[in-house]
Amino acid sequence: MKITRENYDRQPMLIRQGALALWGVPLAKREDLCRMRELYSLEGFFVEACYDKETNKLTCICSFTRSDRLLPYVEPVEVSSIET
Repeated sequence: MKITRENYDRQPMLIRQGALALWGVPLAKREDLCRMRELYSLEGFFVEACYDKETNKLTCICSFTRSDRLLPYVEPVEVSSIET
């Protein structure tokens, strides 16, 4: 399926959630104080789905293209633990 980011963002949240389930490529997960976040790649842009940690309900879906928004998903690597 080919969809632009603009058209994706215009859809209701449940349609966007379904598109992620069907065509999104899961990339990473992370947690903060109150949310669990899932990162997907979809047709040339990224999508972050946020869920309430207590209720497991979807609270928001945000699309983006800026690579700096990926930084929270990159875990620091302990260099001293890498064998040469």
